[in-house]
Amino acid sequence: MLLAFGNFTADPSVNLQLLIGGLALGAIYAVVALGFVLVYKSTDVLNLAHGEFLMLGAYFALTFLISENLNFFLGVLVLLLVMLVFGLLVHYGIMRRMVGQGFFAIVLITLGIATIIRALLLIFYGPTERARLDLLPQGSFEVGGATVRHVDLIIFAVVAGCVLLFFLFFKYTRLGLHMRAVADDIEAAAAMGIDPDKVYAMTWAAAMVMAGVGGLLFGHVTGAIDRSIEAIGLRAFPAAVVGGLTSLGGSIVGGLVVGVIEQFANGHLGTKWREPVAFSVMFVVLLVRPTGLWGRKDLERV
Repeated sequence: MLLAFGNFTADPSVNLQLLIGGLALGAIYAVVALGFVLVYKSTDVLNLAHGEFLMLGAYFALTFLISENLNFFLGVLVLLLVMLVFGLLVHYGIMRRMVGQGFFAIVLITLGIATIIRALLLIFYGPTERARLDLLPQGSFEVGGATVRHVDLIIFAVVAGCVLLFFLFFKYTRLGLHMRAVADDIEAAAAMGIDPDKVYAMTWAAAMVMAGVGGLLFGHVTGAIDRSIEAIGLRAFPAAVVGGLTSLGGSIVGGLVVGVIEQFANGHLGTKWREPVAFSVMFVVLLVRPTGLWGRKDLERV
């Protein structure tokens, strides 16, 4: 039986389809939000250029995997290495000079970085949209009347693997422990001989690599690769805020939640409601819990 209100339907197969699509989209949001939160947690920088980093990853994936026709795994490796180097350049060339500057001055710098990236992509790739990436299996199968695409399963598996490696890196490697120490208390970490500058550099590099992964994955599900991909960074922002800007795990859950909410809003209310509903959820969470669902409230001694 169907219950209709506008586009609303209680058909289980339709809602299952929306859930599956929402989880796949949410997985991409999660990996983007993870990089966003990593930078904020470690450096206190609200990076408004993260959407452009994602777009850069998508265009680089197009270059290495399609234009240069590299082997898939070699192309992905080159993509991630280039993104890592780009992250180091962002830190040593720009952000390193901004350490100790005011919060809003640094935010404006990230906006400047975003503008530069958009301009460079326009110069080198032009305004014409490019065909989406089509390198992953495109088959599908049905579950409970809903269609499950192979590419969605691969996206979810890749994101899960990246998240697992990410947390293992933070927990068991020396550099990961140093990054956690600087994020918790930079003065205490410096007193113990940890170099914050090195940690900041690797933070930007790691965030750029995560953006590269997000760009590669989103390049397979978007209609076309163009400069509108930067909007995914904006749409992943509620995911980071809902989970908590200081919680890496929260960004993962926030990404999945926002992805599912967007898909249900799109399916039941129409495309124009996707972003308003997602941002409304963010506002409600901030009103109830300003630090996000899993964010930590820092206490300062006066």
